[in-house]
Amino acid sequence: MKNYSIAIATFYPGDIINKCLISMPEDKEILIIDNGNDEKLRKNLSKIKRNIHYYNIGDVGISKSLNYAISKSSNDYIFITQPDVIISTNTIDNLIIASEKYKNVGIASPIIFDDKNYSQYDHYDLKISKYGKVLNNKKSSYLTKPDGDLCVEAINSTALLVKKNIINKIGKWDENIYTYLEDIDLSLRMRLAGYQIIKVANSKVYHIGFASHEKKNHKKHDTLRNWHFCWSSIYFKKKHASKKNFLIYFINIFTKHLFKSLIYFILLNKKKFRINLIKLNACVSFVFIKKSSFRKII
Repeated sequence: MKNYSIAIATFYPGDIINKCLISMPEDKEILIIDNGNDEKLRKNLSKIKRNIHYYNIGDVGISKSLNYAISKSSNDYIFITQPDVIISTNTIDNLIIASEKYKNVGIASPIIFDDKNYSQYDHYDLKISKYGKVLNNKKSSYLTKPDGDLCVEAINSTALLVKKNIINKIGKWDENIYTYLEDIDLSLRMRLAGYQIIKVANSKVYHIGFASHEKKNHKKHDTLRNWHFCWSSIYFKKKHASKKNFLIYFINIFTKHLFKSLIYFILLNKKKFRINLIKLNACVSFVFIKKSSFRKII
């Protein structure tokens, strides 16, 4: 079996990362890319007798963190996951076997469970025109776990296996994207380069969900989540859709959040006003700021 590295990007994950690390094979290289200045995480990792390499690279976002991990990996295969994911036995080995079995595999991904339930939205529809432009990207609903391996159009970054030479060939992760849709962007570029994306039926992970950071940071992360998802959605459309479709999308989303901000302000609904104002801020920022950098603003 070929060797591999494991990469995890973190931002104050708290104790949940311990469950993730315990589920991993003991002899493998683990790369922790810390986006915070997390002294608690640093001390925690120093007590764990594993092959862990800790890097504190500053608040740079998921894409740049994963590219950094790729540059530091000493192996051809890299398994990328999150602090709130539990890995089943032989999960990564089975991904490698599938990658070697099928032709032109760019990404191999396990079946995702939300806690103990199969996640029916663990991959995406990503329709592409003959000109390589995105026609739609949305979650694909599967009510039951697939019985066999499945070739899909796009996956999320909960857990995936990539080969270093292939991801370098397509330009790695887009560092303009701080977080959100970086995985769909990668999936699209993999497919346009002629590589397949597969879900491997005998490879499983369990995603705890919304637990990749400490509870005390939930409100801040909710703000960041709304802003970055809106910004990244606009960026993705501009990068991959036709000019006409992008302009229609941007005008619609800007108008929607402007109108909702005004309505909820009048209705004194502070929570919904705040959310729509955050998304409106993302729309305005997209026009004036080339890269996603909201965390540095707040």
